[in-house]
Amino acid sequence: MKKMQTSVVICGAGPAGLTLAHLLGQQDVDVVLIEQLASTVTEPRAISIDGESLRTLQNIGLYSSFKDELLSGITADYVNGEGVHLFSVGGLEPQPYGYPIINSFDQPALDKHLAAQLATRNSVALHFNTTLQRFEQDDRGVRVYCHDADNNALEIDADYLVGCDGGRSSVRALLKIGMQGESNPQPWLVIDTVDPGLDEQMDCRFFCDPGRPGMTIRKRHGQRRWEWMLMPGESRENLLDDDNIRKIISPYTEADRVDIYRKRVYDFHAIIAERWRDKRVFLAGDAAHMTPPFAGQGLNSGFRDVTNLSWKLAAVVKGVAAPDILDSYETERREHAHELIETALNLGRQIQPIDAQQAAQRDAFFAELRGNSVALQAIQDDMLASLLMRSIAGGLAIGTNGESVAGRLLIQPEVTLTDGTTVLLDECLSSGFSIVGYDCDPAEVLDEDTLACWKQMGARSVAICSNARQGEFNWILDKSGKLGDWIGSDKPSILLIRPDKFCMVAAAPAAAAAELGAARELLLRVKAPG
Repeated sequence: MKKMQTSVVICGAGPAGLTLAHLLGQQDVDVVLIEQLASTVTEPRAISIDGESLRTLQNIGLYSSFKDELLSGITADYVNGEGVHLFSVGGLEPQPYGYPIINSFDQPALDKHLAAQLATRNSVALHFNTTLQRFEQDDRGVRVYCHDADNNALEIDADYLVGCDGGRSSVRALLKIGMQGESNPQPWLVIDTVDPGLDEQMDCRFFCDPGRPGMTIRKRHGQRRWEWMLMPGESRENLLDDDNIRKIISPYTEADRVDIYRKRVYDFHAIIAERWRDKRVFLAGDAAHMTPPFAGQGLNSGFRDVTNLSWKLAAVVKGVAAPDILDSYETERREHAHELIETALNLGRQIQPIDAQQAAQRDAFFAELRGNSVALQAIQDDMLASLLMRSIAGGLAIGTNGESVAGRLLIQPEVTLTDGTTVLLDECLSSGFSIVGYDCDPAEVLDEDTLACWKQMGARSVAICSNARQGEFNWILDKSGKLGDWIGSDKPSILLIRPDKFCMVAAAPAAAAAELGAARELLLRVKAPG
């Protein structure tokens, strides 16, 4: 039997597991990533990646090398059975976190890229053909028992285990954790094609047609996804027939020119695990929650999970934070995962009605809104509120009440460096903690002991000035004013930004040292004031 020792074992080399490995590796945490398949997936799965997830790729240094595989800034149009436009979401404009909200991609290409780039992380070992059999845990750690394709045994001792092993999670099953919620009662046909006839057209469209609800979205390289609801009385086998598939798509494209390279019928789920932690074992991604595809948030929810969990695991295994901070993972993530499930279900309610009267009522509602652009935009923004206004409450942040930006996800506008170069804000921040002074310099405002304490945590201090103070200081410039608008009237201000880019502290300079001290105590699990 081969034996290994590491800090964290990750089970599952899908997007969530691979990204978690990168995030931990970036913090020099020892990781063993096991995957029962012989390689990353080769069949298309997720197709939509949002701006927040692209920000995560940016922060692990992989956005630039993958961006050519993206179709960015997609607008999703919703049309009724007569082809009349109801509403749209998305577009080219970068959203608060630095990138457009809807972008299509090919999951096999992303997974392959993430796996290949793990070779640059010296503390990460990736093992394919390795199947989890069981694990046991106590106060000292987790012992994970695996075997490879030749049935050779592998025993791994670790501090923590994270199950990123999908909707049929072995980790979750071994913990006997159930799922709450329900499945979509109406299955959908999902097909992936190469479609040269539609290569530059109809980037994303939802067919809100009571005759057969459906959708399509374009990817790079002539690839396209179609999804169609099975109507009452239809059999799965019949609808999987290529001739029937071509009949369904023929009103929209030259069906005879389409190469159908994957087809499957799915039952969509809106379910969430009863709990996401059992002592030293955690669940993330589809192992913790499954979301209907109508908002394209399955993969993105998994990215959010591991972005939240990774820095906390890193801080604990490095001994700079107390293990109790790991309780905040589910506290901070569960409600938002639930909100995204509700967002997907609400969008599904607009798409799926097959009752003619219900569809007519929906059409009439949006027809009335089309005469009021402000009201229509408000409806569209409300549909995406859970994506555009991210915040946490009850977790690792100080003073989240009121209008403070504490507890909110830091926006990522472009800023101007002292040499005139324009970059996205995160390029100025640390991969760990950052202390941001807006219209003040943390190095001048904070005492040496406070700065030294956070420097030991790997924090970087950054001074940013508004247009009003341009020329006074040789600092990074918030030229657009978006960061200042986000902070609000409380300026000058000191912000403590967590590694996952949530604001942990927002304080006036005079109170900043005390607030940063309270944040440090919170990480050590000493009761923080307020």
